[in-house]
Amino acid sequence: MSAKHKGKGPQALTANELREGFVVWLTKNFEWSLEFEHALLTEDVDMIEKMRVFGEAQENENIVVGVYFIDVDPDSGKPVRYREKFRVSGPTL
Repeated sequence: MSAKHKGKGPQALTANELREGFVVWLTKNFEWSLEFEHALLTEDVDMIEKMRVFGEAQENENIVVGVYFIDVDPDSGKPVRYREKFRVSGPTL
C-alpha cells in the first residue's frame, strides 16, 4: 500500500472499491462512501495513522485497492490536485 501522508493541511483517504471499481472515500465512521462530501478530512496525525492502518487492512482484505491520501484545500474543503478533483466530480458528458 502506498498510503503515505506526504502533504500539508487536511487529508482524506481514497481508494477504489474492488468489485465495481468505484472511487470511494473513508468516512469518520471508518466506512467507505461513494460521496466525497462524507469523507473524513483531518490534519490530526494520530487520526491519519489510524486511517492508514485501516486502509492497509481493507486493501489486504481485498475490499478496496489503490489506497492513498489526498491533500484537501482548507478553505474550500475540496481536493487540491486535478486528479482528485476529477475523481470527485467524475467525467463530464
